Amino acid sequence: MARMTETDHTQPLPPARIPHPPARHLLSRRFIRVALVVCLAIIMIGSAASVYAYHRLTSTVTSFPGPHFNTNQNAIWLEHAWSGQPQTPAAYDALATQLRSEGITYVYAHVGPLDSDGTIPASRAPYAASLAAALRQRIPGIKVLAWIGQLEAASGAPANETVNLANSSVRAAIVATADGFVRRQGFDGVHYDIEPIQNNNAHFLDLLIETRAAFPPGALISVSTPKWAPNAHLADLLYRAGRGGQWWTSYYYAAVAAHVDQLAVMAYDTGMPTAQAYEIFVQQETKHILAAVRTANRPPQVLIGVPTYAGDTVWFHDYAENMRTALTGVIAGLNSDGETKPFVGVAIYRLGVTTPTDWQIYDQLWLGKAS
Repeated sequence: MARMTETDHTQPLPPARIPHPPARHLLSRRFIRVALVVCLAIIMIGSAASVYAYHRLTSTVTSFPGPHFNTNQNAIWLEHAWSGQPQTPAAYDALATQLRSEGITYVYAHVGPLDSDGTIPASRAPYAASLAAALRQRIPGIKVLAWIGQLEAASGAPANETVNLANSSVRAAIVATADGFVRRQGFDGVHYDIEPIQNNNAHFLDLLIETRAAFPPGALISVSTPKWAPNAHLADLLYRAGRGGQWWTSYYYAAVAAHVDQLAVMAYDTGMPTAQAYEIFVQQETKHILAAVRTANRPPQVLIGVPTYAGDTVWFHDYAENMRTALTGVIAGLNSDGETKPFVGVAIYRLGVTTPTDWQIYDQLWLGKAS
């Protein structure tokens, strides 16, 4: 074996002598290392918390597809033209055929808006009775409700463009208007869409109680309802931020539920920036609203509204809020609890802007029709 020379580098060289850094440098390096460890820990904890929160929000207890929940008791909002303009028998035939095909039982036919005194001039919806009669003749069992709406005084709009529910005379006129559509024009009930109704608004409850007292037996009271907020403080904060009565607590949802036959939740105009965020939002809204309504002594029907209109504003982005994402959220919400009562269907807003593509998505995801 050859003898190793002093210049042979097959063996490791001894470590070089490195002078010790000053103590203050050691402290700085230690501080940096500690800070990096703390930052990493915060990131890891934050990520874990985000994953946990996401899991809690999106978790379900069942995995049924949409058709499992469809009872063919769905609803649709119908444009004013159907009550405000004359229609041919062929137009009524086509409408009835589509409603039957899509499992629609409830039609919210627009007959308003209300004037500030709570009335609707007869000239505003001269063909309302014809519409109700035509649909009832063509579709046995269908329910045609007079869609009556207006801005409420809480909106801040001019007084001549709103209804003030704190005024008992205005409420009495609204009740008389709704009763007229039922008793004289052949509607099965009323669908109130008065916005915004601030959380815990007692006068809206008065309107519902007074409507029930005036209506004949069997006439339906349906209302468009805003989004759900987990507590009154958040609902009040959103109201002060300009979102008004667009948010109700579980308490007020249950209070309204005690006086109506049906709630149609306006689960749109949320401002959610992505499709996934909107789906999670609708899932949570569906889950919590159903839980709230179940606490009423006589829970009414609940339908979740899905949007089909286009637009890109601060509070609505059609790439996020649309037929597909809304239905996906509703289905996830219904799968989030073993109890789905009193849910009965979805409500489509609205007929005139629902495209063939929207109907195809609805048919596949909700009705289970083959493509």
